[in-house]
Amino acid sequence: MAWIHTAAVLLLGARAVLAPASAALEQEWLSATTNAIDGQQLFSIDCSVPESDCDIQEDMSYPSVFLLQLDQPAVRYRGARQAAAMLHFIWRRTRPAVTQGLDAEGLAAFKTADETVFVAYLDSSDRELFGVFEDIARRYRDEFSFGTVVDPAVAEAQGVKAPAVVCYKPVDGDIVTLKGFEGVEELDGWVKEASRRVIGELTVLNQQRLLDRGWPMVYLLGSTESERQRLRKSLYKFARNYYDSLTSVVVDPFEFPDLMGKLGLEPGVFPAGAVHQLSKDRIYPYPKGQSFSSDALQRWGLDVYQGRIKPWTPPGVTTTYEDLGPTRVATRKISMANMPGVKIRIAGHDEL
Repeated sequence: MAWIHTAAVLLLGARAVLAPASAALEQEWLSATTNAIDGQQLFSIDCSVPESDCDIQEDMSYPSVFLLQLDQPAVRYRGARQAAAMLHFIWRRTRPAVTQGLDAEGLAAFKTADETVFVAYLDSSDRELFGVFEDIARRYRDEFSFGTVVDPAVAEAQGVKAPAVVCYKPVDGDIVTLKGFEGVEELDGWVKEASRRVIGELTVLNQQRLLDRGWPMVYLLGSTESERQRLRKSLYKFARNYYDSLTSVVVDPFEFPDLMGKLGLEPGVFPAGAVHQLSKDRIYPYPKGQSFSSDALQRWGLDVYQGRIKPWTPPGVTTTYEDLGPTRVATRKISMANMPGVKIRIAGHDEL
């Protein structure tokens, strides 16, 4: 493929018979091309045409999105299939992993430039902590934006004392602060938890770390981006109330085509939802046809918690459940409010 200097490309199968997954992604891609800023070049290729050159990587699957930059390996996009998320990815990947030395004006813009932003407030002479932060930035640059502030006056204006790292999540209105850090693994663990949205999007990049929390997973599946946004809006109150003890995500069923079957849900029926109690590996499909509201989900969840609803049993499996009464729903609890040096401010209010 003859590459131009920097471009993002959507690779599709036969357009005449676009599969639902390709059709859904192409719709978001068209929106992204409409809203791309200067310097972001986006185009798509029909890979079913004989003369098309789609040989970017081995084991190609369609649809796929790649970022192409001259003299650099192609980078495959594995995030949420939303126009805004894809544009954020291009913006991150065409900038340094860390935006250094933000001033007051630059910081104000940077904090809202992405869905999740990490800013390290550091002493300019502390090269060790700069190295730790840069290591983490390289690990997660496909998902989040990273910047630094070294001007004490800028830090003071933000009410931050160096060294510290602040996670800004403008969509949820959350600000999470880590006061002081030392090693890479300490910062890595904090970044994983601090970055978690009230209702995030399940992706191949974050799936395992969300499962690793150990708390029940609440899966909310919608067939279109607009339907997933409606689920986010209607269940935000519920997910906010149980943020520490549940992991709530919306799911693009075309990105995870086998998930509905694994959750005991009827294929092709949307919206749909289920809870996976990870500590006991039990799955509870949300009743088909029941409304998706915070109150309805909370009432159903209470029935699950008190043992009035039995877990789903896969076809052909015989089992009994003898301890369906109230029980702790996970083997451990991760509460950032109790982590040393961590302060959480939610929607402008401090949570102690």
